[in-house]
Amino acid sequence: MRWWFACFGLVGASVAAEAAWFTVTGNPEDSLVNTVQVDPVAIKVTGERRIMNLRVSRSQDRANWEGVPYRSYDARVAFDCRAKKGEYLFARFYMAPLWQGEAHKTTDYSEKPRPMRFLSIEPNPADRIIRAACHASGQ
Repeated sequence: MRWWFACFGLVGASVAAEAAWFTVTGNPEDSLVNTVQVDPVAIKVTGERRIMNLRVSRSQDRANWEGVPYRSYDARVAFDCRAKKGEYLFARFYMAPLWQGEAHKTTDYSEKPRPMRFLSIEPNPADRIIRAACHASGQ
């Protein structure tokens, strides 16, 4: 019986984690606008480095730096507070907006991180996200 309650608690925690997304720009219910969200709870903090989840939905079809087509993606990002930069470590790309359906491409960038940029989103939220991530860690 305790096992059942423990499993129920984990399901509740995952639902709560889903609700934790902070919208930096856009609207997570409108597929026609560019939306950037950050999970404000860091996965890991080591010195001046902070690892967090981020997700992006674009207003129209795009291709990433490798030519991978997508409309939305979720990613794990490493923030270097000393260098004031964010880099993608992992990403899942979706053909539909708002992270709908199955990811069609999953890429691990941990060996060669890619810079966190938001081309064609105005105002560009990259610096604001980096400042907030580093401020939250006391950097």
